[in-house]
Amino acid sequence: MFFLSAVYNIYWQSQIEIRSIYKVSTLIFAVVMGAWLLFSPVNQLAYIVMVAEFLTLTIMNGVGGIGNNKIILNGFYSGVLDYSRIIHVTLIPIEITGRKPKVAVVFNTNRPQQIQMSFNKSYKDIENYLSDKLNSGVQMEIGQI
Repeated sequence: MFFLSAVYNIYWQSQIEIRSIYKVSTLIFAVVMGAWLLFSPVNQLAYIVMVAEFLTLTIMNGVGGIGNNKIILNGFYSGVLDYSRIIHVTLIPIEITGRKPKVAVVFNTNRPQQIQMSFNKSYKDIENYLSDKLNSGVQMEIGQI
């Protein structure tokens, strides 16, 4: 099951065209789990392989972004989000003098769900890319911090 999940993640992560900022919380979780498992060693090969795949998947789940066909979500509950499920997008530019532009993007879906991702791009780049992908009825709003 872990192997199939890894193949699924690799396929969708290869479709990413605009990569989001890595979710460090998944890496921290992997380190905590790895350290805990290190102190309770087991000499069974199947268990070792399963733990290695679990830690690999946890690290992989920090990668996400905007793909050609879907949005690849990152974090503990990673997966994919079809553009047709998005009803509203809020772009929040984060501009700090002397640093690269960043933008936080909040996707609202037709279910009561909000998904937040951050990108090392200007909000105009993300806005232009998403305007080609989203349905015509989807509202895009520029917010402020």
